[in-house]
Order: sequence, then C-alpha cells, then structure tokens
Amino acid sequence: METERIALNQRERDRLRVLHEVQRKQLTQVEAASRLKISDRQVRRMLLRLRELGDRFLVHVLRGRPSNRKLSARLEQKIWRACASVMPISDPR
Repeated sequence: METERIALNQRERDRLRVLHEVQRKQLTQVEAASRLKISDRQVRRMLLRLRELGDRFLVHVLRGRPSNRKLSARLEQKIWRACASVMPISDPR
C-alpha cells in the first residue's frame, strides 16, 4: 500500500487531531466546535468530507498552484519600466 504525504500547516494539523478525536468518540461535535471556534454544523460537514476524502480534505485544492490573478512576467516588466520612467528609482547601493 502506497502512502501519500500531505503537507499541513499547524492549524490544519490541530483541526485534524480534533476531528479524529470526534471520530474515536473521545470528543463530542459541540466540544470540537468550541475548540476549533466554528459551528457544530461546520464540524459535521468537515467530518463528512473527512470520511469521503480522507485527511487530504483539509488542504485547499488550489494549494501550490499559481494564482489566477498573477500578472505575466512580460506585463510586470512593462509596468516596472513605465513606473521607472515616471519616477526614477535610485540605486540603493
């Protein structure tokens, strides 16, 4: 069986730990909601997704992908040149 590595930040790890406690019946959904500072309905939704997708459900689908709002390098250079011609930037050295 192949294991998949999932990079989680501390907040995601904390959420996952609490959700696993709920699954093991060591914690109620209401207690989990208060710990995570979310509603108990949101806890139920997260538990559903955890059952469907596994631990990776916490990681946003678009993590690691470039933003749709990112300017192309060519346009960015054009903007820098336009700004430099209006306001000359002195060399900080």
